[in-house]
Amino acid sequence: MNMRNVSSRIRDRGFQGELKLAEPLCRHLSLKTGGPAALFAEPDTLEDVTVLLACLEEESVPWVILGGGTNTVFTNGGYRGCVVRLGRQFTGLQVEEDSILLSGAALALASVVESAAQRGLSGMESLAGIPGTIGGAVFMNAGTRNGNIADVIREVRLFDGKASRWEPSERLGFSYRSSRIPEGNIILDARLQLTPSSSKEVRSRMKVWIEQRKKTQPSGLPSAGCWFRNPAGDSAGRLIDEAGMKGESFGRAQVSEVHANFLVNLGGASTSDFLGLARKVRKRVHERFGVMLQEEVTIIDG
Repeated sequence: MNMRNVSSRIRDRGFQGELKLAEPLCRHLSLKTGGPAALFAEPDTLEDVTVLLACLEEESVPWVILGGGTNTVFTNGGYRGCVVRLGRQFTGLQVEEDSILLSGAALALASVVESAAQRGLSGMESLAGIPGTIGGAVFMNAGTRNGNIADVIREVRLFDGKASRWEPSERLGFSYRSSRIPEGNIILDARLQLTPSSSKEVRSRMKVWIEQRKKTQPSGLPSAGCWFRNPAGDSAGRLIDEAGMKGESFGRAQVSEVHANFLVNLGGASTSDFLGLARKVRKRVHERFGVMLQEEVTIIDG
């Protein structure tokens, strides 16, 4: 398919957002790897999203939604379709009924956590320091052992390409680092039910989680966060550490010496380096403990 022609047709339909051809995905991912997206689209409004998805469907162009790029890995070949990242209209934040926040999906999770703290609203403290967007956090039920975003989600607005609708939390199948958001749906907004507290108390709890994260997680080197899901009743980081894999490398990718479930980019690593390192880690842990680790990151080979 000629993606330049596809881009022109999208623009002719009235699309007002940004369209880029052969956009390097390494610019948009925390891991700093990944080949080019044939088309990269940033719709600014719901009308833009509607036009974009309709055109992509007509042209049989596959697409994938991208949040903050903190838990996503694209292969060296990039993506042959369209990578979609929501734009400006989806970064709003409103306060409703004192303890309810309405957040756009493209707003940074950190901004929502900070806004809750400013208003003395409790429930998101354990998410302090987690990167990414609200949409990405909702999709993967981001969190820590101290709490998940699903704990405070009241409802989520989804768009299926034709119309938007609100879905209550209980219908979205939240579980450990996952949800059952229907395939082909885009998260537009999330309504969060928090608990009145005081700014001082909320910030005090946030400080504890942030300090703990600083002590136990690597900083200064690109990563995609925790690479593997924790097995039931255990910790992937503990298994990798006790298998002797801390500091192990493959190409320019390395198992962090601070937290073994973080794979870090030493500089110039490719996605192939990370996938090779992940295979080594999985094999060693399986040989040592009989546990087959599963990825927590989303790996897209398009």
